[in-house]
Amino acid sequence: MQYVEDKEWRKIAEKNLLPQLINFDDSIINTIGLRLQEKLTKEQAKYVSACRSVHKDISLNF
Repeated sequence: MQYVEDKEWRKIAEKNLLPQLINFDDSIINTIGLRLQEKLTKEQAKYVSACRSVHKDISLNF
């Protein structure tokens, strides 16, 4: 049965792959995974706010 086969490979994957995936996720959290985070770290928030707080003249757009 498909359910039994799926259950078996998922159990193996949880044991063998999950620790590696968690490690990978932790290593990219401040780079690639940044957009997927629910919250920014304080350091990230300061960087983003400083970079976005520069005045931009948009008068030529009207």
